[in-house]
Amino acid sequence: MHTYQTVAELTLLLVLTLAVALVARRLRLPYTLVLVVAGLALGFAHVLPNARLEPEVVLVIFLPALLFEGAWSAEVAVLRANWLPVLLLAVPGLALSLGIVAAVLHFGLGMNWLTALLLGAIVSPTDPVAVLALLRQLGMPARLRTIIEGESLFNDGVGAAAYVIVLGLLLAADGLSASTAPWLVALQSLWLFLGGAGLGILAGFVTSRFLYRVDDHLIEITVTFCVAYGVYLIGEALHASGLLAVVVAGLIVGSYGQRIGLSDAARAAANDVWEFIGYVANSLLFVLVGIQIGASSFFRALPGIIWAVVGVFAGRAAMIYALLPLYNAIVRRRWKIQPRPRGAFSSPRAIPPVWRPLLLLAGLRGALSLALVLSLPTTLPQRDLLEGIVYGVVLVTLLGQGIALRVLLPRWPKVE
Repeated sequence: MHTYQTVAELTLLLVLTLAVALVARRLRLPYTLVLVVAGLALGFAHVLPNARLEPEVVLVIFLPALLFEGAWSAEVAVLRANWLPVLLLAVPGLALSLGIVAAVLHFGLGMNWLTALLLGAIVSPTDPVAVLALLRQLGMPARLRTIIEGESLFNDGVGAAAYVIVLGLLLAADGLSASTAPWLVALQSLWLFLGGAGLGILAGFVTSRFLYRVDDHLIEITVTFCVAYGVYLIGEALHASGLLAVVVAGLIVGSYGQRIGLSDAARAAANDVWEFIGYVANSLLFVLVGIQIGASSFFRALPGIIWAVVGVFAGRAAMIYALLPLYNAIVRRRWKIQPRPRGAFSSPRAIPPVWRPLLLLAGLRGALSLALVLSLPTTLPQRDLLEGIVYGVVLVTLLGQGIALRVLLPRWPKVE
């Protein structure tokens, strides 16, 4: 009976997502935002009390598929041409945002530094799915879409790694785990990033060479599916960043592997399969996000939500309006890496200033933030407060910034 009920609820959610997608298309709204609103209504009404967003479901089932699909379908040539701004936003930009969020919470809410840093790590990774759907719908430049998507692909892995590091320091400081030497923390941090990226590179090239020797589209598609989940599970087992490994492997298999190992028919079939997987995963994920938030009592954390939203917006503004002008200044002064022949990294181009407000509003938070906060140990002090704050931040950014983008984008100049 439990299995029957689970399948029935899953089918009901899929039918709901289909109806919402049709309504959203007629209203010219991003269906992901409408799904969140529908989920909120279900959560407030407690219509599906068993439909909960478990952290393991997000981290192990949804995110590997979504990150691999995003990397698989990424326009690698455009991403390679914009590698420097993507890197700036995903690594130092995320660190800057994390620090500003922590400072605002520490001085505004009186939260201790490690807890504030932990919350900063949880809410710093962005979720661009709703924004990208809207950008495609309104015909915005591929370069802008690629920068937003590339930033999110990498800052998910970086943010999750920062979360693991800060949580370990916090648990050690509170005496909830064995104390850790600073040099060991530094080594663990280095391994999280380098180990995840290295594993992704190795898996990507090995898989690509294997695809080169196979000529059966069903086997080839199955291999890509196994890589998406296998590299994540191996990364987690090795205590490296599984999410970062998925992104790197997906980029290599989606570009190099497709080019050398897939026929045109196999490539078309694989693209269709991964597009369908991404659509279903996104649809279920966003409606479950709405249900989870609607069923919670996050209003109790309202003061913390206000300060956290201020910190998130200030951190996003700082990274956009500090790092991108710096990047443009470097490009204009020709302090740049010279292009190399045959597909190496391209010379960077300046980013139009008119894109900065759009990049600012594109910093929506979503499922990864919810999964991270739900993964916190139940014994952690202030866990309920952190959970309520994250619910509020996700809701405000998804709906507030998403609606603002919907209003602004049709009137925005389309600069290439």
